[in-house]
Amino acid sequence: MKYVEAYITKQAKPAGNQNNYYTYDKQTKQFRDMKEFKQWLKEEYGNSKRQTMYRDDKNGNAVKVGYVIGFKTKEYEDGKYRTYYESHWIEVVEIETHNPFIK
Repeated sequence: MKYVEAYITKQAKPAGNQNNYYTYDKQTKQFRDMKEFKQWLKEEYGNSKRQTMYRDDKNGNAVKVGYVIGFKTKEYEDGKYRTYYESHWIEVVEIETHNPFIK
């Protein structure tokens, strides 16, 4: 049986801060297939800026492994709204399972 897993790392930084993104959440989500994953991606992030994420393989070639989603949000803190920039790093892998008792 095959299914798709998405490993999501959520990062944010306050507006006006030139660096210092911090990770505030990590999640793993499972989907039946890539079609279901892409539907979730569309519903979850809409038209947010999406960039392709790559990782080098053992031969040094860049291989697409997922997406980085970027957007701006506002949080209410200490009686006022603060703007944050967020980046959600989403790595997608296909998993194949098998029963170790069946040879």
